[in-house]
Amino acid sequence: MRKTRVKISPFAIIIFILLILYTLTLFVPLIWGLNMSLKSNLEAVPYPLTISWPPKFENYATVFNEFYVPVQIYGDSGEVIGTNYYYIENMLWFTFLYAVCCSFVNIAVVCVTAYITARYNFQICKIIDSIVIVAMILPIVGSMASELRIMRALGFYNSLPGMMVMKANFLGGTNFLIFNATFKNMPRDFSEAAQIDGASNLTVMLKVMLPLAKTMFFTLWLLMFIQFWNDYQTPLLYFPEKPTLSYGLYRFTVATNGAGKELPIRIAACFILMLPILIIFLFTSEKLIGNVSMGGLKE
Repeated sequence: MRKTRVKISPFAIIIFILLILYTLTLFVPLIWGLNMSLKSNLEAVPYPLTISWPPKFENYATVFNEFYVPVQIYGDSGEVIGTNYYYIENMLWFTFLYAVCCSFVNIAVVCVTAYITARYNFQICKIIDSIVIVAMILPIVGSMASELRIMRALGFYNSLPGMMVMKANFLGGTNFLIFNATFKNMPRDFSEAAQIDGASNLTVMLKVMLPLAKTMFFTLWLLMFIQFWNDYQTPLLYFPEKPTLSYGLYRFTVATNGAGKELPIRIAACFILMLPILIIFLFTSEKLIGNVSMGGLKE
């Protein structure tokens, strides 16, 4: 059997080399940070590029034992009535609840709204599509003050249910457009067959169409979970008495902001913040990367 040679163009070689260099730019900071987190303070500043051996895992133990955030408790008239101290296990729990609940509520509302606008020809569906596009263009920074006042007025400030209500909006931007394209490209045979069998519109949506989009739902939920897990600004403004890991890491960095002081411990705290995301990605990377294409599903 005659073998055929595959010719590789110079352009493909250049692209391959650029991809390798790009990959190195992603991994080199991680390797450097991991090396720094295993050093002592005396080794980290004068010798940042050397490898410490044996590695010192005491920095990670210090994070769990000494990494805490003091949060002042205010009374009804604004006076300080006490201080609570939250350690890393408390912040891990707050971050997990915040990321899971808010990401699920956000994706669920966006998914249902996108389904309605994609499958029905109501006039309000066109209005919602226009609102989503306009909201993607306008900056959201200017709305923070009004959102904060509304949350205080409704009693949602500094509470997880309030954060879930705040995130339960259909202005999902890119997620809305992806869900909308997915439902528009789905064949109507399944829904029409279910309606012939007597299924209501709600039953068709919940038991026929949404299960077909479960891979897309899981993928976008996972991406939103990562976004909320790393979120710093929202908990700082609307959830200050329940510090998340990102907010706690900021407070810890400010408290130890010396010339290299506690630098290995800060980097160790960053790796602890990254660890759950890395574990989730390792277990879901195949589903996340291989099963989804833009505007459709891989069966």
